[in-house]
Amino acid sequence: MKKVTMQDIADRLNITKNSVSQALGNKNGVSEKTKLAVFKMADELGYHYKKEIAREVIKKRFALVASSFALAQKSFFGEIISSMKQQLLTEQAELFIFPIGEIEAKKGILPIELEIEEWSGIFLLSHINTAYSLKVLDLKHPTILIDHHHPYLKADSILTQNKDGAFLAVEHLIAKQHEKIGFLGDIQFSPSYEERFEGYKMALQNAKIPFNQAFTITRIKEEQTALYKILDQLDELPTAWFCVNSGLGFILNTYLQSKGYTIPKDFSIICFDNTEFTVLSNPQLTTMCTNLKAMGEKAVSLMNWRIRHSESEFVQLCISTKLIERDSVQIYEKNKART
Repeated sequence: MKKVTMQDIADRLNITKNSVSQALGNKNGVSEKTKLAVFKMADELGYHYKKEIAREVIKKRFALVASSFALAQKSFFGEIISSMKQQLLTEQAELFIFPIGEIEAKKGILPIELEIEEWSGIFLLSHINTAYSLKVLDLKHPTILIDHHHPYLKADSILTQNKDGAFLAVEHLIAKQHEKIGFLGDIQFSPSYEERFEGYKMALQNAKIPFNQAFTITRIKEEQTALYKILDQLDELPTAWFCVNSGLGFILNTYLQSKGYTIPKDFSIICFDNTEFTVLSNPQLTTMCTNLKAMGEKAVSLMNWRIRHSESEFVQLCISTKLIERDSVQIYEKNKART
């Protein structure tokens, strides 16, 4: 096999051999952009050079793409982003955030910067839609999915242990003597919610409690009007509820109290995600909590690993959950009559 030379790099980039030499030596005679292009081409062609020089020159630039809806959730996704920024700061890397509105998501319109600028990698945060995510992956940058995945998306991902966490949440209700346990969440909105539904069913099965379709609401918008309308149509209410996120837990708590019930005397509520809704609720909500700081740090670590191992198989890393007990769950008194 012919040995790769500086001239080969120069020919590919349509620059002089001297420019290649200056770039590889981190000299002042060429621009940062040219240096980046030379290092990239040298890697592609298999040219051997001092990698430590490249590390001195290249300041990694990462893009984070997320829906405007996700970015507005400061107490959840905001915590993950903050953790990522701190981690990247220690590595002298930069993070640029690109909000995606509903129109852009539906039409598949990518930020122009993603297409024309050089990126060390892209973080795709939460759910947008699969077609849009595929367009991001088509850019061929190292990409890490955070709190989202799909069989069509061939990329590394950082996730929560959704199924296990939901199982433990429902098991906690069962330990409090509840057998009529409702499920609340739109399982078509996110694979995470569908996994939480699977964990819910698994806990019932493990306790030999029959699955009751009448107690499961699996298609619902996260808004008060929609939820109130569906709940008003139920012939019977369960004694406890598992909600796929804290927003729905908050709305459910408000609804039940508007009907004259007391939480947790009349109903117990447990939810997923320890956001501001869990502490703004009265009473405060028992929840399954994910270490968001760790999720952000792991996302950066996985990105660095992917950059170094571009040909390795894709991986999923799952962050475990922890139960935070507050005041929305209590032991069910089976002989208690409800008014």
